[in-house]
Amino acid sequence: MGTKASRALDYKHITTMPTGADISLAIHTITGSEPGPRFLIFGGIHGDEATAVEAVRRIVDAVDENELTGTLVAVPVSNPYAYESMTRHTTQDGLNLNRIFPGDAGGSLTEQLAAALVEIQEGADYFIDFHSSGLYSTVDYAYVHSGAEVLAKNYGTSLLYHHDPYTGSSAEMMLSAGKPAMVSELGGGGQLTTDFLDRSVAGTLNVLRAVGMLPGEPVDPPTQKVMTTLVTLRPTKGGAVISEFGPETLGSVVPGGTVLGRVVNPHTFEVVEELVAPFDETIIVLTREEYTRCAPGDYGFMVGDNGTVTTIDEL
Repeated sequence: MGTKASRALDYKHITTMPTGADISLAIHTITGSEPGPRFLIFGGIHGDEATAVEAVRRIVDAVDENELTGTLVAVPVSNPYAYESMTRHTTQDGLNLNRIFPGDAGGSLTEQLAAALVEIQEGADYFIDFHSSGLYSTVDYAYVHSGAEVLAKNYGTSLLYHHDPYTGSSAEMMLSAGKPAMVSELGGGGQLTTDFLDRSVAGTLNVLRAVGMLPGEPVDPPTQKVMTTLVTLRPTKGGAVISEFGPETLGSVVPGGTVLGRVVNPHTFEVVEELVAPFDETIIVLTREEYTRCAPGDYGFMVGDNGTVTTIDEL
């Protein structure tokens, strides 16, 4: 029997700050006209990944509740203080929210956020955690986890990374409960933003069609490479990264030994470090525009090994 389609906005109280400010999570719930699965999406677990927050907003706006079967639940800003400060970690306790699930309702701010998010995850049948790169870099791939291939395949990114979920992550919580989960890593750095947002929306709607929550047949994905080796190249010295491969080159393959970027001392103009493609066939997965500042240990480039790629059907 059908129900009346609806939209609702609720708030989950987390704690109160010394200023008296209330910390709450906004939860958007779209209820379809027919019962069905519960699909959950998070954005903003890392506060410097603003593209992911906007992706969730656009997805909620794009879903027609009158066509939806089941329920879509969305938390657009999962870490409000990190979003305010545009930092990966929560400034109040220095913790990475995506490494401390299931959290602690009696712990620090980040631990309380994780505990609340776990409560929101309860009862969900599918889950996508939306991420992007941060302030100075741009990324293009999604994770494919065992048992969740339907999500990664129909989300449609050309690059997938087959990897166990990180300990203490939101995806691990869902996968450990036997529920399909995926992490999207699209955009960031203020580069090609509209393109990445459009792809986030289109990919999610296609997943909803694939799991029977929206009408119509899912669109077949493009040829997808599944990476089994993915490494991050980080500068060991601060300064400016002069990139030889901008965001328009994401997904391309370059020979081993290719200089991807140089770290330059902005005071003396000396080249203090080179970031070099490590694999015979190196896939560019995360990169920077031509000029960006960097600190030691920042994300410089992420690269995959094209010599070890497989297909999603071979997993």
